[in-house]
Amino acid sequence: MAATARPGRLPELVADQIQAEILATRLEPGAQLPTESQLTERHDVSRTVIREAARILEQRGLVDIRPGRGMTVTRPSTTPIARHYALLLKATPDAFDQLMDLRVLVETCIAGLAAQHRTDHDLAMLQASIDAAERHRDDYEAGLRDDLNFHLLLGGASGNAIMSLLVEPINECLRESYRVPSAYVVKLQVSIAEHQAILDAIRDRDAEAAREATRQHLERIRQHPEDLFDRPDGAAR
Repeated sequence: MAATARPGRLPELVADQIQAEILATRLEPGAQLPTESQLTERHDVSRTVIREAARILEQRGLVDIRPGRGMTVTRPSTTPIARHYALLLKATPDAFDQLMDLRVLVETCIAGLAAQHRTDHDLAMLQASIDAAERHRDDYEAGLRDDLNFHLLLGGASGNAIMSLLVEPINECLRESYRVPSAYVVKLQVSIAEHQAILDAIRDRDAEAAREATRQHLERIRQHPEDLFDRPDGAAR
């Protein structure tokens, strides 16, 4: 029983129990959880413990807490991971290269899988993101959004949900870390052309060509961190 655990661990244990209930019952995002009073009674703990357990679940990205509405289930968030990535980019000289190592490893695999599993809908969405970036090639905010959205859609086209989850925190991290709008906009047209080459290979179901086009795209980005960051000494190689 949770009440026999050490006090410092009690909120975490209750959070684990609530999490297990959410997963076991396959609650969908938006589903309402029991009230604080109901949870207090169900787990035989104080309101303070339930509030702390709720905070833990919120940090895990499993629930959303709103005044007057209580707790609702939410889609697991990759934001905490993205924040760790962003912090490393600022604090660690080699972090940019390390992040690019991860991108090359993951996204080339994703592109290969997308070439095998993509649907007509995936192709249409990917092309739409490229077309949107082309329309916004002089707009830093919109262009960055369309650029990163291409990579997110690529994850979805792979047919592998776990792979997609790896892309999301990288996207969030980069969105928060890019700081050189003028340099980024200049190179956006190059990125658009590289995205089109990736998509063309995926459309042709050529997995090797898709992987190679993705690798070339990411290696080009790796070589020019000054196009992205205002502190290349803290984020570059």
